[in-house]
Amino acid sequence: MIMKSSIILGWFTTFLQLTLRFSWGIIAVVFAYTLHLNSVEIGSVLFLFYLGYITSSTLWGIFIDRVGPKTTLFISTFLSSLLIPLIPMSGSVSALYLLYLVEGILTAGIYPSSVKILSSSEGRLTSNLALLDSAAPTVMLVLSLFSPLILVYWRWFFVFLFFSFLLSSFLVLPLRIKVNLSRHSIRVVKNRKVWIMALIRLGEQWGLWGTSSWLFPFLVLYDGVGRGESEILLVTYAIGQVMSIFLVRLLKSEVKIIETSLIAFIVSLVILSLTKDFFLLTPFSFILGISSFLCRPPTDSLVVKVVGSGSAGTSMGFANAVSQLGSMIAPFVVGLVLNTGNYVIAIDSLALGPLLSLVLLEIDLNFN
Repeated sequence: MIMKSSIILGWFTTFLQLTLRFSWGIIAVVFAYTLHLNSVEIGSVLFLFYLGYITSSTLWGIFIDRVGPKTTLFISTFLSSLLIPLIPMSGSVSALYLLYLVEGILTAGIYPSSVKILSSSEGRLTSNLALLDSAAPTVMLVLSLFSPLILVYWRWFFVFLFFSFLLSSFLVLPLRIKVNLSRHSIRVVKNRKVWIMALIRLGEQWGLWGTSSWLFPFLVLYDGVGRGESEILLVTYAIGQVMSIFLVRLLKSEVKIIETSLIAFIVSLVILSLTKDFFLLTPFSFILGISSFLCRPPTDSLVVKVVGSGSAGTSMGFANAVSQLGSMIAPFVVGLVLNTGNYVIAIDSLALGPLLSLVLLEIDLNFN
């Protein structure tokens, strides 16, 4: 019962940090008006969040393996909560930059802590990670459905986040979590297979978050699909991501799941870039949603299995740090290519990351 409570709380805190991160895609509209932000400034806010997130992830992971996920989860969620009320009070873009940069640093301890808890829990690791990773598509679906309300009540949205982070930090304190600790986790970053898994995860993140960022704008602005139809396709894509969590629990081999997912992603993405037919776009948007996220839980499972549960925090923190570069760079690359007028090539560039992951998986790893 105690472990189940820990897993639920790990999911909820992961949900909160993802909500803070992903909601910028909606909240940015408000700040664009109130602070007169241009497109570069809007993009820089999330860039700085990722910068803080990436640079601190490995250090958080080492800290988790030395002192435990309970202490780390409390520190990360409690300190994160303190800065959230300041965001809607920001009177300048510099203040906004600083707040999101620091929030990126502070929230980076949440996901590796949750993975550390799962690494010592009963049951199949991949299935447990599928439940944890379901926080991401759930956030996307919730934000897409409630975006009109968030835009109107955006200040109350931050109040909700503040109390949710604060409450979750205190809910951590009574938990009794038994995990394997390690004082040799720094060696993890020298492990060749950990590096390979981190790069595979980078390729997956490239495809996942690049597509999540650009699918809707591409369909509306460059592929000539109507806004209403594009909204339906975006929801279909999000539903596919949620469905992937249930599918991964039915499959056994991590490597086979990753291989199938990456191939399906590349094929469906290319088809989507070449057609404007709504009836053809719909099923492939769904497949794209499934394949974009299906590879995440088994990949995270392999990241942990490479070094064992004792160093799970460090391995996931390091893999997270490397892989988030894909999340940061992919949307920029698509925008850069779109600016040249090569629309099909631009959206197909999102297949480069998964293609890299597939090649690395085929030539370098043998976990079966």
